[in-house]
Amino acid sequence: MGREKQITQLLHDIRGILSYQKTCSVGEYPGDAGLDSFLTKCNWKVSTPLLPANVAQVERVLDKNSAISHPAPITKSDQNTLSEIAAEVEICSGCALSEQRPCVVPGAGSGDNIRLLIVGHWLSATGKSTAVFGAEEDHMLQRMLKAINLPMESVFITNVIKCAVTPDVQPQANHIEACSSYLVRQIAAIAPELICSMGMVATKSLLRLPQSLSQLRGRFHTYQGVDGCEIPLLPTYHPGYLLQNSEMKKATWQDLQVLEKRMVSTL
Repeated sequence: MGREKQITQLLHDIRGILSYQKTCSVGEYPGDAGLDSFLTKCNWKVSTPLLPANVAQVERVLDKNSAISHPAPITKSDQNTLSEIAAEVEICSGCALSEQRPCVVPGAGSGDNIRLLIVGHWLSATGKSTAVFGAEEDHMLQRMLKAINLPMESVFITNVIKCAVTPDVQPQANHIEACSSYLVRQIAAIAPELICSMGMVATKSLLRLPQSLSQLRGRFHTYQGVDGCEIPLLPTYHPGYLLQNSEMKKATWQDLQVLEKRMVSTL
């Protein structure tokens, strides 16, 4: 890769990290010599060295120095079928996770007559797997859907990150950003009636709101899709979290009842 492309990719990755950290309510960074050196090299004048840097200010630096600081918006004319997107995921090398992934996880579902899209974070696996959230997690999710009388053929399940990761790897914000277009295009292709985000990563990736999952769960919010399309989105806890924290099953059941009521009302 040429030097210019390397710099462009680096700036794109930094912007992805900034974008994700803003969704986590990170407003500024503590000043240090490294940050001061970076801003100086970008010709951003600071009156006092080592001041905390506002995230928005750093983003403006990137805007001046990166030709691809904002990706082109995805429109309905760009929609692909789920199978086409899955084929792209299979050969994706957009981030470092692709170098050591045990397998890829585009999602599970028929693609026909899907009413509900369920989104989690990523699959943790040591080898090839047919699971989406994990073996136990998928089994729990199936029981959850059965409890609200929702057939599996009406559901598509996927993750924010499409690469499975080994248990010793912790995905970072730039990995999430690298995968974001796949999820956006899946939503556009499916056009579900409702979305259920399971876990903090999925919820913040889709809603871009600063509140915690405990503050957001229990009620519907709005996912802003392509061409201004708005899809009701219900956040709740991830099955993996419930396996470790059984006391939260009651709250999740309440969320599922909210989901069931909305599904019935849209028939």
